[in-house]
Amino acid sequence: MISSSVLLPFLIIQLSVAFSPGLIIALVVNQSVQHSRRKGFEVALGAATGAIGITVVSALVVSLLVNTVPVMINVIYFVGSIYIIFKGFQTVTSKSSTKEKVTNSSAFLTGFQVNLLNPKMWVFYLTVLPIYMTAESGYFLSLIYLGLITILINFIADITYAYTSDFFFKNSSETTKDFINKVSGVSLLLIGFYLFVSKFF
Repeated sequence: MISSSVLLPFLIIQLSVAFSPGLIIALVVNQSVQHSRRKGFEVALGAATGAIGITVVSALVVSLLVNTVPVMINVIYFVGSIYIIFKGFQTVTSKSSTKEKVTNSSAFLTGFQVNLLNPKMWVFYLTVLPIYMTAESGYFLSLIYLGLITILINFIADITYAYTSDFFFKNSSETTKDFINKVSGVSLLLIGFYLFVSKFF
């Protein structure tokens, strides 16, 4: 489903994005600290469920587009590598925040809605995952496979934050939080530049 030569950079990208504090992690941590770890887990489960919808729709769109207009694969590769670089820069320069509030009584539903309606998630699934798809088993199945890996890694990251929220976001210093962002951001920058240069130069 995915070549062993690109498996490592794919996993590094996924881990860097998944563990760098973002909107869903902010919601997970907020619920874990303010209410209980179970509430944080519910947000993570809702987010994963929403991501399944994004996976299916983006796989349909991209596979149809690439099969209809083959040159679009180069366009997607270009946009995807640029987005990785942008995401890396954004992660390095951003400050971690856990101030997002769950306004709905259902933590699961909030996680589901926030992830499904998050434009950054759609951009990632539509432009970054296709970089690693292969034609061997069909673009659609390849993207479903990559999407499921992404969902699993994100879910692991979310529940990790839910169960370690007291340390990372209640008792730890800002330096600890920023360190996570810096490591994730630099990893994304390096891989983004590598993908861009190796494809277009």
